[in-house]
Amino acid sequence: MRRFAFAFSAVFAFAIMAVPVEAQLKLGPQVAMISSLDEASDLDGSFGVGGRIGAEVPALPIGAYGSLTYYFPDGCDCSYWTGSVFGKLGLPLPVIAPYALLGIQRRASSVGNLSDSENGFFAGVGVGLGALFLEATFEFNEDDPSLPDFDNEPLVFKGGVIIG
Repeated sequence: MRRFAFAFSAVFAFAIMAVPVEAQLKLGPQVAMISSLDEASDLDGSFGVGGRIGAEVPALPIGAYGSLTYYFPDGCDCSYWTGSVFGKLGLPLPVIAPYALLGIQRRASSVGNLSDSENGFFAGVGVGLGALFLEATFEFNEDDPSLPDFDNEPLVFKGGVIIG
């Protein structure tokens, strides 16, 4: 009987002392702007909107995310979107939290009847300010002469809100 009472009191104590873990699932909207590094491009200065969803390990500054962004290129009858999966590794600071990104991305573009898609890697840095984030990523693309100058290894700036 003593063993049962001790085991029951230990389980009861652990249940009372347990603190709820903050939400692991993160999601939110984002905006993006493409800036070309190599040369002027049809996508240079294009504005995009999208969203991201992710999961982070409680009490550790690491996580896995997925995002989708649709861009609105100026001055051409074309479309461009990206979908990415990436890992995030940060510093566990309370107010301003810098982090690094590394991931793979699917890019799809079309001009009139021509369409193209490819996979490529990207790397970047960012900073979290509470629920807000700002980041810059560099995309490693392959050159494709069949379409206008979309493949130009752009630098992409993103900002948004993460809820969760």
